[in-house]
Amino acid sequence: MSSSPDASFPHEKPAVLFTAKAQVERSSSQEPRARTSDRSWLATAWYRLVQQGVLQLQLVSGGIRATGQEEFPDSGGVLLISNHLSYYDVFVLGLLLRRKLNYVARSSLFTPFLAPLIRSFGGFPIQRDGLGAEGLKETLKKLRSGGIVTFFPEGTRSGDGRLGELKPGIAVLAARAGVPVVAAGIEGTFECWPRGRTLPHAHSIRIHYGSPIWPDQLKGMSSEQVLALLQETLRTSSQTAKDCLSRDLGLASS
Repeated sequence: MSSSPDASFPHEKPAVLFTAKAQVERSSSQEPRARTSDRSWLATAWYRLVQQGVLQLQLVSGGIRATGQEEFPDSGGVLLISNHLSYYDVFVLGLLLRRKLNYVARSSLFTPFLAPLIRSFGGFPIQRDGLGAEGLKETLKKLRSGGIVTFFPEGTRSGDGRLGELKPGIAVLAARAGVPVVAAGIEGTFECWPRGRTLPHAHSIRIHYGSPIWPDQLKGMSSEQVLALLQETLRTSSQTAKDCLSRDLGLASS
């Protein structure tokens, strides 16, 4: 069993959920830390209520574990990118993090019924084929106010459980945002709720948060180089999560 801070299977204590603290030190050339709260106390309370509800449901229906939280920046804006396997990704990606996430969602989802619910959980709209001017403005606003913005840069859910090619716009955003980029790999949500299935079913889930890519690491790189770096980093995080889930399920090769 991994010694990394985990929220674990039902028989283990879930109290470790908010015990991990990232102790990240950067050189004095880094900009001062931004504030860490990017929403009201009422919105925060609602987020925590939903977070705890989904966590408890997942703990009793399959379990969830994560690695890499100790390196996740504990303050300031963060661009969090992840592979996209299922609708369930949105609900589980932030379960084991102390900090609250914001999500981008395609504008067609913001119907009169769904829009208030999506916004209450930190979601905001973008066009399906790209950020657009308003989406970019809102993303940068949330990042610069100290928030975490989550992107699924493949642009759609995977049809076969494998990582696809990233859309080039994510490289432009990463270079322009001036905040660390964290690539998270998710495994298990495809089996839980794949495309074409009406409702989810129980399955174990693993998440791995990769080491941050800091803004100074992207300086001088072309958009193509940034995109290649993000693709490879996300591929590594996804494979790490996959290997960990195989061990969890006893499927790892001897």
